[in-house]
Amino acid sequence: MSSASGSIELPPRAWVGDRPQDIADYLAAYGGESYPVHAFRLAKCSCGSLEFELEADDNEGTARRTCAVCGKRHLICESEEYWDGSRPEKWQCVDCRSSDANVGVGFSLDSQSGEVTWLHVGYRCANCGVLGCFVGWKVSYTPSRQLLEKV
Repeated sequence: MSSASGSIELPPRAWVGDRPQDIADYLAAYGGESYPVHAFRLAKCSCGSLEFELEADDNEGTARRTCAVCGKRHLICESEEYWDGSRPEKWQCVDCRSSDANVGVGFSLDSQSGEVTWLHVGYRCANCGVLGCFVGWKVSYTPSRQLLEKV
């Protein structure tokens, strides 16, 4: 798996969103022309909460969200396949130090097949609204469209 670190020109660091869906606009700018975002999914816990703690390993291409309300853990997309070998870091807002965020995934899709080729796990700080991308990775197998429903 390949990491998104250093390979994409980042949008301004000071992006702030008023609502969880603003992650989609941020990731569209983040992906740019290299890894355009064709589809977006916002994470929502089965209890209805949109706030999570987030941890990820950029080297392994894994991410997990833990509901801030009920504590349920969910491995994002294909992370379950690689989680055991990962060394995840916990997300914390760079501005306010909060550990609760809204989480969403932007997907780059192949123009011919519609299969997922790259994904970006984005966040919006639930406290101050700062937006960013915590981790991203290449998807190099098919079929991969099922990942759209594993956010």
